[in-house]
Amino acid sequence: MTITALVLNYNNYLDLKNCLMSLRRQILPDNYELKIVIIDNHSLDGSTARIQAEFPDYAYIYNTANLGFAAGVNQGIKKFWDESDFFLLANNDATLAPDCLKNLLAAAELNSAVVNEPSELSESSEPNGGLYGPAIFYQSAPEKIWQGGGYFSRARMNVRVPDKNKPLLNRERRAVDFVSGCIMLIDKKVLAAIGLLDENFFFYGEDLDLGLRAKTAGFKIIYEPRAAAWHNISEIAISRTSPWVLKNLAKSYFLIIRKHFPRRRLYGLALFIFIYTPWRLGQIIRGHNNLKNILAWFKGAYDGLSAKLTKT
Repeated sequence: MTITALVLNYNNYLDLKNCLMSLRRQILPDNYELKIVIIDNHSLDGSTARIQAEFPDYAYIYNTANLGFAAGVNQGIKKFWDESDFFLLANNDATLAPDCLKNLLAAAELNSAVVNEPSELSESSEPNGGLYGPAIFYQSAPEKIWQGGGYFSRARMNVRVPDKNKPLLNRERRAVDFVSGCIMLIDKKVLAAIGLLDENFFFYGEDLDLGLRAKTAGFKIIYEPRAAAWHNISEIAISRTSPWVLKNLAKSYFLIIRKHFPRRRLYGLALFIFIYTPWRLGQIIRGHNNLKNILAWFKGAYDGLSAKLTKT
C-alpha cells in the first residue's frame, strides 16, 4: 500500500525542511510505503530548489504561478493517482509525531472493517473509506490544540472545533464533519467517488468543503487524537488578520454557503455583516493590524458571492 504525501511550498525553506524531516521519521506498518512529493507554488526565494538539492530522492513539481492550495494539491493527486492508495496532505509549516501516520492508518483500517450505512445519494452501502485527521497543536504551545476534528453549525453558518485552544483531554477517536487540511489522510476511494478538491477555494475552506461532500456521500470523517502534529502558526489575532488571509476567509465563507446551504444565503449574509465583521475588526485591533485590512474582508465577500461555481 502506498501513501503519497503532498507538501506545498511557497517561500519557506526552514519550515519545509522540518516538515520533511518529520515525514522521514514516520513509523509505518510493514505493508505500507510513503512517497513524498513537494509542489512548489512559484516560490521566489529558491527554497524548493535548495530542498531538492538536499532531498534529491523525493518527487518535485514546479509551478510558474501560485495556484493556491486546492489546485496545487490536485496536481499531485492527478500525477500520482495510479500508484497511490492514500494521499496525505501536509502543510509545509507542520511537523508530525513519528507515530502520527501509523495512528491515522490504524483509524482507517478500523473504519474499513465497518459496514457503512446507505448514504443520501445511494440506496446501497458506500465503499468503506474516509478522511482522517490528527490532533494538531500549536508549535509555540505544544500542549495546546490548534485544530482537531470539527463540526459545521447551521445556526452560526460556521465551524465549531470543541478542542480548540485546550489541552488534549479526550483521546477517543470520533466521527466529525471535517478535519483540517493542514494534516489530512485521504483514502483514494473517497476522491474516486466525490472528485478532487474544489479549486474555487484558493486557500481556506477546501478541507471543510471536502468533508461535507464526503459525509453527504456516506463516507466517514474521523478525528484521531492519538495521532499528533504541530503547526507553526501564531494566535488568531495575528495569523488571521492580514489582507490576504481576510480576503480568502471571507471568500471561502460564502462559497461554502452557496455550495452546501444555498437556501440560507441571506441568513449567512446577515451573520457576516452583523456578527463576523465586528468580530474580525476586534481581531484586527487585538493583533495591532491596520483597520483598513477590513476592506480585503469585504472584497473577499464580493468574490465569494459572485464567483461562478464549478462542479467537482
